[in-house]
Amino acid sequence: MTERPANRIIWLDLLRGAAIVMVLLFHFTVRYPQKYAGFVPEGAAFFSLGFGWIGVHLFFMISGFIIYHTIQNKKGPLDFLSARLSRLVPPYWAAIVAILLLEIIHSQVFNEPNRNALADTLFNFAMVPDIFDKRFLDGAFWSLYVEIKFYVFFALLWGLFDMRKRLFFYLSYAAVFAAAAVHFFVLKFPLGDNFYYFLIFWAGIGAYKVMREDLSIWEFLVIIIMTTAGTIGVYKDGNALIIGIPVFSILFLVAERAERSFPAAARLFGPFAYLGRISYSCYLLHQPIGYIVLGALAAAAFGYNAALAAAVAACFIAAYIGFTFVERLDKPIARMIMARIGKFERPYKK
Repeated sequence: MTERPANRIIWLDLLRGAAIVMVLLFHFTVRYPQKYAGFVPEGAAFFSLGFGWIGVHLFFMISGFIIYHTIQNKKGPLDFLSARLSRLVPPYWAAIVAILLLEIIHSQVFNEPNRNALADTLFNFAMVPDIFDKRFLDGAFWSLYVEIKFYVFFALLWGLFDMRKRLFFYLSYAAVFAAAAVHFFVLKFPLGDNFYYFLIFWAGIGAYKVMREDLSIWEFLVIIIMTTAGTIGVYKDGNALIIGIPVFSILFLVAERAERSFPAAARLFGPFAYLGRISYSCYLLHQPIGYIVLGALAAAAFGYNAALAAAVAACFIAAYIGFTFVERLDKPIARMIMARIGKFERPYKK
């Protein structure tokens, strides 16, 4: 059984584990056959998870919960940004290096030229390829750029207002909802698509406020209804989020209550919770590694299910390595950053 670290919220890790499994199965059973029709393993997968793309949006909601949980012990926006970026950026940069190396193998397996131009690579390192219309080194990176923009947006708001106050939660949510509505119905503006996703982050914050503060379940229900309607702009892959966002919200409340009521039972899911802990590294690397494994085993005449199992296993192994040797650097990096810029932070009183 995997031991639970003292500072982990195990039910969130379980939801992360569910989210990464959804994303993996979607890409390996739906996207891969679409992109590499000539390199599909024999037979058919035992099932395809066409709605698995919403796992990314579950990650967004989890991130909103964690962000609000994080700021309870942060002095201000600089402290918050250093903590979040030190968590996000080093594994991302390590993943880019791995992708550049894996591209050599990818080119051989799929008989394609190297796809990674120098300009694209540099803009990906800077985490701004979408702003300058450059190619993502990996398609899954789009969500990281949404995360980065949300961190910056949230930090800017926090620089103006104490985001722990109830009034500013409502005002900020209303502003994001209005921006999403204007972008969808009235006038497209640069980076406007991000506001659809920001609503989902705020739904995660709402879940935190229901569990730990004084937001009523009825207020949270209104937020979920508005978020479900406000994210209409992201339904290009289907309307699964219409069901997904309410289901995610229920899972948050039920999972938190279940862990408090049955802590011993929750510990039984320790191995799956560990999958949630390493889900970030798995997300970063799953397509370049999984697609290579699927393509190589297709050439070796493996059946789809065996190739799928091998691809998933390879991703988990890579994720364990990334988590063990890169992700755990986040706290020392954050402390080093704050030691240099902490004097500029304006602390808030609770």
